[in-house]
Amino acid sequence: MDQSGTKQNISWKLMLKAVAAMAALGVLSYVLEHWGDRYSSRLSTFVADQGSLGPLVFIAINAVLTMFLIPQVIFTLIAGALFGWKLGTVYASVAMTLGAIGSFFIARYGVREWLQARYSDSPVYRKMQALSMSHPLHLISLSRIIPVLPFPVTSYLLGITEVRSLPYALLTWVSMLPETVFLASGGHLLHTGITGRASVEAAVALGVAGIGLGVVVHRMKKKLMESGEEG
Repeated sequence: MDQSGTKQNISWKLMLKAVAAMAALGVLSYVLEHWGDRYSSRLSTFVADQGSLGPLVFIAINAVLTMFLIPQVIFTLIAGALFGWKLGTVYASVAMTLGAIGSFFIARYGVREWLQARYSDSPVYRKMQALSMSHPLHLISLSRIIPVLPFPVTSYLLGITEVRSLPYALLTWVSMLPETVFLASGGHLLHTGITGRASVEAAVALGVAGIGLGVVVHRMKKKLMESGEEG
């Protein structure tokens, strides 16, 4: 398959992943709300009653499970449903970044030799290693916006490349923001719609974030194709 076809497949997979996760959350919320004793609404109320403890527990669990290779998409949708799209974006973004940093340092200072032996024959890792020496900032941004591998796996592999920790942390956070806003607002919109309090603000945020994400993915696809041609 040519480079453009591969990148197109990556974009479709990214879109399908988000849609499938939103659909799953919507079904779960509907079942909890309408087939249970309004459990979805009661869960939101319970979390709100915990004050600052609720977000801290969520961030800690999210960050730790991300390091155990659990997809962060799930947590971002849940964050939007539980905390609203604004705070959900903040909490999910913080947790995702902390989890990514944790994975990076575990790889770099804990299991570096094992990972290098495990992925030494991987063409994806070899390409990442080459880009980390020539275009490290592009590598971090591209690997977050158009993931060839799952987010947690990429975090570990970036830890055994030549990218530096501070740019890694900052670009991971910034590059994932459009997707985080999109998923958090989608999770919030699904939750409020099912519980009878549909949020127009969340719908607007979802639309704006979706357009922004589409523009960013398109631009990054071009950079990825250019880097592939250079390689």
